[in-house]
Amino acid sequence: DLALTATVKDIMREYVDDPGINPGDVFMSNDPYVGACHQMDITVVAPIFVGDELIAWTGSTVHQIDLGGPVEGQVQIGAQSIWAEQPLFPPLKIVDRGLVRRDLEREYLRRTRLPALTALDLKAMIAGCNVAAERVQSLAERYGRSDVVAAIEDISDVTEARFRARLRELPDGTFKHRGYIEYDTVYPVVVAVTKQDDSLIVDFSESADQAPAVINCTRPACVGATVAAILPYLCFDMPWSPAGLQRAIDVRTREGSVVHAAWPAGVSKATTTGSFMATISTSVCLAKMLAASDAHREQFMATWMGGLFVEDVFGIDQRGEFFGAAILDAMAGGSGARSFADGLDAGGFLDSPSAIIANVEDYEFTYPFLYLYRRIQADTGGAGRYRGGATVSMSYIAHDVDAIPTKIMHAIGTMQPGSVGIAGGYPSCTNQFVILRDTNIRDLLGSGVLPTDLAQIDGELEVFEDSIVRTSQRRDDVYRVVAMGGGGYGDPLEREPERVLRDAISGAVSVVHARERYGVAIDEPTMTVDEDETARARAEIRSARRATATSAKPGGPG
Repeated sequence: DLALTATVKDIMREYVDDPGINPGDVFMSNDPYVGACHQMDITVVAPIFVGDELIAWTGSTVHQIDLGGPVEGQVQIGAQSIWAEQPLFPPLKIVDRGLVRRDLEREYLRRTRLPALTALDLKAMIAGCNVAAERVQSLAERYGRSDVVAAIEDISDVTEARFRARLRELPDGTFKHRGYIEYDTVYPVVVAVTKQDDSLIVDFSESADQAPAVINCTRPACVGATVAAILPYLCFDMPWSPAGLQRAIDVRTREGSVVHAAWPAGVSKATTTGSFMATISTSVCLAKMLAASDAHREQFMATWMGGLFVEDVFGIDQRGEFFGAAILDAMAGGSGARSFADGLDAGGFLDSPSAIIANVEDYEFTYPFLYLYRRIQADTGGAGRYRGGATVSMSYIAHDVDAIPTKIMHAIGTMQPGSVGIAGGYPSCTNQFVILRDTNIRDLLGSGVLPTDLAQIDGELEVFEDSIVRTSQRRDDVYRVVAMGGGGYGDPLEREPERVLRDAISGAVSVVHARERYGVAIDEPTMTVDEDETARARAEIRSARRATATSAKPGGPG
């Protein structure tokens, strides 16, 4: 975690003499200009001593639900600088020689609207540091300090050597992509990845100027986001040591841009905007590089979920207590298509491929929600010879309360799909928020009907086109969201009709989408492919393409 690395470097530079670095110390920070991704990510780090010698550091970063600020949750709507976002603090010594600094703990918990939850997270992070330190110390007792230090250094050396060897196997060249962040205007994130021999240059210098607040990320977050793309795309069979990788990577940014904010620009939503787009844009360039490689094309992946939606909700729950939550069902987004197979439906998102989402029953027990459904949604994966992974949609109502008074929906990719296709593959859908207001949902449920589509429910539809919306949800309102899927690979007209039929039978692709995107005509009563009509449909699509095609321009996008 490069947030930990940047934080440790700051502590080593600033605190060696005062307040000092001692056995049993633990430091914490949420300063994005030091190392945290944004203010909501609390970074906790601890030195590991063997005897009197400092040999290593350990730590963790945990996103918090609320840390104060004018607006509940993550997104400080209306902020024009970092001063109008959550309070931030540079590294503080929260544990001094094994004793928790009660004064600093009280000050920290005073900021948050959810002190009990925040306190538990802090205790867990400190405990994790203690366990890691004890285990490294036990290794040193067993094998000797010098062997442990040598093993740590060797992991970085091996990672660097294997990574450079992997780069030498890939084609030289420059691969480009332009992604977008929608906010008060549209902010392009432009990256050019140049691979030469055994090194990479990742250049973001043409990205848009920074916004006043909210959507930017700092340079440490941008560098971390870049490495987050490189690890799964190029390092799938080697140790994941960011320190080793960085010896072969040159990340170039321009201070004052949306991916390298200059103080005092705000960054409260950085993890799902600036840094997220840095990861996605880098991954598209790496996908193009792999697609051009005969040796490693099988490791190709089109864009994973190109924009994460999040919902922050606050209010009084079914037990009469104040609650706050970040609903992260979208983390089950679709993964990108591969060069030989479809992407994974609900496969996750690239920043955290091993993450999981909570059970619906856990959400309903903890918060005042009643889900109507959560499912794999048809037509959300990008069409292609190999289809991008489909993603989730969900719908719920407020339950055992009159309203959810604070509901902040935020995402990128509400106006355009961030999950682009590669080599003729199509992009995924966009992120989509709607609320059906003043419905008859209670009457339907009371009569034993469980709606599976908004068309089955009476009410007034409110469609949210902005990327950040603050609203509320009343008792009879029905909320629905569709998340972004993965990008496709290859021309969808080259997909075997039987594969399209299987997708239609499973619900991953609708019959209409099969005809429009894949040129496959499916007879719905029998759920069989009409071969003659499919041939005509595909001929029509190819003819329409030729009629609108233009000549390629030399020197166009890579």
